[in-house]
Amino acid sequence: MALIQTTSLRAARISMLQAAALVAISLLPIPSGWVKSHRLLASATSNPSDRADADHHATGYYEGLVGGAEGPGGRGELTLKLMGKPNGWVRFNDAGVVRHLKADFLHFELIPKMDSVLFSQPFVTNSHGMHSPEVSVEKPPGVFRIALLGASMDMGWGVKYQDDYAYQLEGWLNTHAQHQGFSSNRKFEVLNFAVAAYSPLQRLESFRRKAKEFKPDLVIFSSTMLDTRLSEIHLCDAFRIKADLTYDFVKEVVQRAGITDAERQLDTRGELKGKESIKRKLDPYHWELYDDVVTTLAADCRASNIPLMMLIIPRVGKDADPSARAESVGRLQAIASRHALPIYDLLDTFDEIDPAELEIAAWDDHPNALGHHRLFLALTHKLVTDQDRYQLLFPGRKAVAESALPHDLP
Repeated sequence: MALIQTTSLRAARISMLQAAALVAISLLPIPSGWVKSHRLLASATSNPSDRADADHHATGYYEGLVGGAEGPGGRGELTLKLMGKPNGWVRFNDAGVVRHLKADFLHFELIPKMDSVLFSQPFVTNSHGMHSPEVSVEKPPGVFRIALLGASMDMGWGVKYQDDYAYQLEGWLNTHAQHQGFSSNRKFEVLNFAVAAYSPLQRLESFRRKAKEFKPDLVIFSSTMLDTRLSEIHLCDAFRIKADLTYDFVKEVVQRAGITDAERQLDTRGELKGKESIKRKLDPYHWELYDDVVTTLAADCRASNIPLMMLIIPRVGKDADPSARAESVGRLQAIASRHALPIYDLLDTFDEIDPAELEIAAWDDHPNALGHHRLFLALTHKLVTDQDRYQLLFPGRKAVAESALPHDLP
């Protein structure tokens, strides 16, 4: 009965929001295709071509919410309010939690020692600019450190850090270590280096500049179905702010793609004159760049004797169609296989669940606290059934069969 009521309420809410959005469309100039990309106006079970189109237009979503853009792809304030956005729900870029780096390939980072509110939730960063508790750079004796490299879902967009899956993982690892009989000095720290809208290239750069200094014992590289679009945004921004491209493999791709100096010039608004042309030219190379990122990260980790693994994290509702996500998953698995890396596909974590129960808001498909708890459970079930990773975390202990695990791990 509860599910029926939830579904009915969901349907009623969508109907009202659809009407509101249509009013917004009549009042504001909205680019073609944007409405179809929004989950409120397209079913979570839409056909693959619609879903691919939605992922393409998600570029504008992140340019708007992260970059604060009001141009093509951005959502106007009136539009968001008509869709139910309350006062105080600000864009990520407008929340004062990030700082932009001048002519820098990383482009932006979280401001250290923040104590603010983001999307109606406390947003706190430590002295190193992580959405995490305070940690020292020097690793204490007996501590096993995990460095998480990711984007918005991993950072904990729209939830306090105590509710994100990384923090829950740290708590469970320490509790499980006690259950396994380790001495009291056996501790775990999960260091969350994820930042909203970080592309695979920015995650690599974050490892080199930041995570490596903390001497992690395991690196987790998180992927999403939007990573190629995040790469598109990042590279266009790198051209726009005239940042050095840093990596030879990036410079080579830009040269082979035929991107010209004229296309990289700025117009009177400070935008790339040839942005659409640049995006078209880069499109065939995104997976090659992804492979190069993992190749470079894997080499860095091997040189420092740090194990590396990969995750695939879902968005609420958007990644529910296995056939639509199959190609990207296959590519990610092939990349992981080439480098002999374990990869955990968590994309089915939200399947068959009403998105209204798991999203942070009707207009935002990032997971809420319940969604993060489900991600934590899915990740933990993978870890405790993977003998190699379990032995790395808990030397001398045996992994267990998934059938023996409780539904909700302690």
